[in-house]
Amino acid sequence: MTLDWADIEARGARGIGISEGEALALTGLSDPEDLAALLRTAGAVRQAHKGNYVNTCGITNAKSGRCPEKCSFCSQSAHFETDAPAYAIKDADTIAAEARSAFDMGVREFSIVMSGRAVEREPELAVLEHAFQRIRAETGMQTCASLGLMRRDHLARLQSAGMQSMHHNLETARSFHAEIVATHSYDDEVDTIKAAKSLGMYVCSGGIFGMGETWAQRVELAMDLRELDVDSVPVNFLNARPGTPLQGRKELNPTDCLKIIALLRLVMPTKDVIVCGGRELNLEDEQRNMFHAGANGVMLGNYLTTAGQTVALDHALMAEQGMVIRPPPHQPLPRSVPPGVRGEGTDLGALADKPAALASPAK
Repeated sequence: MTLDWADIEARGARGIGISEGEALALTGLSDPEDLAALLRTAGAVRQAHKGNYVNTCGITNAKSGRCPEKCSFCSQSAHFETDAPAYAIKDADTIAAEARSAFDMGVREFSIVMSGRAVEREPELAVLEHAFQRIRAETGMQTCASLGLMRRDHLARLQSAGMQSMHHNLETARSFHAEIVATHSYDDEVDTIKAAKSLGMYVCSGGIFGMGETWAQRVELAMDLRELDVDSVPVNFLNARPGTPLQGRKELNPTDCLKIIALLRLVMPTKDVIVCGGRELNLEDEQRNMFHAGANGVMLGNYLTTAGQTVALDHALMAEQGMVIRPPPHQPLPRSVPPGVRGEGTDLGALADKPAALASPAK
């Protein structure tokens, strides 16, 4: 398939994502001129919807280790022998203090991450409620949590306490999921996302790349995320941990990583694309091009069980690329898709195969 970059950019600026066929075609690009065109187009679409603003997020590993789930990438699984820390939930005062420290570093969305299949116990739910109330009152930051396979009623309770966003990754494509996750299904992941969407929560869902999936499966994941109409897509590149089944795996190069970012931007032009775990290891010096490839967000500070680069380096990187941290108010971003397009499905394939001239005009 011949890729019409001008038409892809024009459609993307209207909030219309590329078709599955176009997505598959761009995964095969290797010529330097083609790759330059890919990044130029993805960067232009990012600029059209997000400007030069960067969404910055940070996390606390609020409960670590001893997880009963068996996910091959995760050092916190009780099924593997790793050196990951193991501890019960932190108290609300500690979590709020970490949020204030993150805010001072430039973090504008703070996520509470808990190991385990789901948060269901009353003492833990109560701690989370208190923590969300404190974070909103003391920092005004956008609040998020990654809590496993959550029930809708528990999400609604936490939402009432101040939880605005829910993070829950699909991890990988449906066709590859069983190779990576042994203790729950792909549909379990999807049901969690749908529960949060039904409450009107901002939903952050993406995956981990470099676990053995094919390029076609990366496209498959992108198409599912688009169909689910998630609001933000965290992009993680595998940093294989000792003791896990994926130990020693390193299959991505920096160009692969940039192509993945661009793929997600062009499939989902209006969404937030946030580069998270494994970026230092996998992107190497090409971190400077992640915004040109279409990313509009980055995780600052440390990850769950691995260290990130210094915040000072990240601030310098953003400044070097002419990017600035998104200013207040720190609420989930409003949907940026024109209403006329959104009626046919945000970023969805109903419009993906139409040339820009035939697609519904922006309202």
